[in-house]
Amino acid sequence: MGSPHSSRLVFESFPYPDSFMYGVLIKCNVWCHLFDAAIDLYHRLVFEKTQISKFVFPSVLRACAGSRERLGIGEKVHGRIVKSGLDEDNVIETSLLCMYGQTGNLSDAEKVFDGMSVRDIVAWSTLVSSCLENGEVVEALRVFKCMVDDDGVEPDAVTMISVVEGCGELGCLRTAKNIVSWNSLISLYANKGMEIEALSLFRQMVTRRMRPDSFTLASSISSCVSDGLVRLGKQIHGHVVRTDVSDEFVQNSMIDMYSKNGLTDSACAVFGQIKDKGVVTWNSMLCGFSQNGNSLETINLFDYMYRNCLEINEVTFLAVIQVCSSIGSLEKGRWVHHKLILCGLKDLFTETALIDMYAKCGDLNAAETVFKAMSNKSIVSWSSMINAYGMHGRIGSAVSTFNQMVESGTKPNEVVFMNVLSACGHSGSVREGKLYFNLMKSFGISPNSEHFACFIDLLSRSGDLKEAYRTIKEMPFLADASVWGSLVNGCRIHQRMDIIKAIKKDLSEIVTDDTGYYTLLSNIYAEEGEWEEFRRMRSAMKSLRLKKVPGYSSIEIDQRVYRFGAGEEPCFGTEEIYRCLRNLQNVTLEAEYLQTNE
Repeated sequence: MGSPHSSRLVFESFPYPDSFMYGVLIKCNVWCHLFDAAIDLYHRLVFEKTQISKFVFPSVLRACAGSRERLGIGEKVHGRIVKSGLDEDNVIETSLLCMYGQTGNLSDAEKVFDGMSVRDIVAWSTLVSSCLENGEVVEALRVFKCMVDDDGVEPDAVTMISVVEGCGELGCLRTAKNIVSWNSLISLYANKGMEIEALSLFRQMVTRRMRPDSFTLASSISSCVSDGLVRLGKQIHGHVVRTDVSDEFVQNSMIDMYSKNGLTDSACAVFGQIKDKGVVTWNSMLCGFSQNGNSLETINLFDYMYRNCLEINEVTFLAVIQVCSSIGSLEKGRWVHHKLILCGLKDLFTETALIDMYAKCGDLNAAETVFKAMSNKSIVSWSSMINAYGMHGRIGSAVSTFNQMVESGTKPNEVVFMNVLSACGHSGSVREGKLYFNLMKSFGISPNSEHFACFIDLLSRSGDLKEAYRTIKEMPFLADASVWGSLVNGCRIHQRMDIIKAIKKDLSEIVTDDTGYYTLLSNIYAEEGEWEEFRRMRSAMKSLRLKKVPGYSSIEIDQRVYRFGAGEEPCFGTEEIYRCLRNLQNVTLEAEYLQTNE
């Protein structure tokens, strides 16, 4: 349909636009949620006494439905429809029904419905939805019963979901007697993150001796991704094996369930048993490896798919690009980017992932090239580019990109501001950090714990520890370990043990599963020789069953990534690298000795 501004320019270029042209421009404005502009055009059309075609009215009624304050205008439009003899047009009748329902006038909506010559599934669904939107759940269920029992209309998925929501709100299943109803409710609960309720319904089905179909099983398995529910997932898996009710959806759900619970071996076992694997199945296993940090397995699986000319889509590329980003494999990332272009599959998600990958692999120029070539930029795309500049200490570019984003009409969210604050932290730009931290409220965003932690870290690293402490005390909620940890780290950098001692009571009240917090404090106490406090921190970690996460570094040589971690077995070439480092150390010492004696 194009932009409203461009459409308006074309429209105004005609000296005598007809009703059809008005209708197109009104519809364009409605699609862009410019309801007032659409209504103004309708009034202009009426004023010019041009004969109004039936094509115009549904869009105008949709504009009136956008707000309850426009009910009066909608009623006048209804009057003109009656005068024009178009009140029996099925599309216009449904639009009237929708307008009255969405503006809260349920009685008039029912009058329109009762007077309709043809009541199709769209009309019934609209009335059911209108009842639910106005809080009339019982009335919605009564309408649904009339639709099925009196008119014999077969409900579609939209109507069924609406009714199931009504059943859920009433806490009953009296109307849900067949497998479709049960499946709809289980799917609804699963999609809303109500896993326990979804699985409870599945158990009720089995108890009532109803035979679950593949849709039931897939939805129920998908609900077993939370902690503690994997055991139920395994039981449903056993049910699938016993009853042999399985298809691609069930198998993919099992791969996803096991992967999200960290059981990649079980996911692989299910994957290996599938004979005819579609692209969704391959992607499920690919994403499973990626989510669990199995980078090499992800890349190997992608290479196998590519070598064997298997079907590959955007999801496939997205998973492998994210892996290249996580392990810093620039050469492999470039190769994947090249294949993505050859396949002609790039989209908004893969392009944004490429920006992140190039930035994290050190090629900021490539990240900029991808970003500038994007025809459409989402808020995630803007945020990724801001984050890329921040990683490389380019605070000026990060701020400039933020300003461009705002000027383009994209409203920044919590993540964007987090990336801007992070960019300020990387470059030590305290003034800019304060500016953007305070700017959040102007966009209706309240700083969360992560924003405060980033801001406190910026202040603490710069040495403004008093301001950091004052900010913590003025927080609208209790500071967590990440916030206090930022202040403690600043105290360590500037050797202000006096402040750490002053906030000792605050620190002792923190309980967290963040190993970094306990490790930071224990290291500080060890450096100061406060062994009692050191042992207390280590004891707290032990009681919470926390272990220090070892650090590691990685380097890419000849398209292969080598990882070096504390306490790990030496990898290929390690001895040679250490020998080279020792030689460099000797050369450095020799140079220092010669310089001193000169």
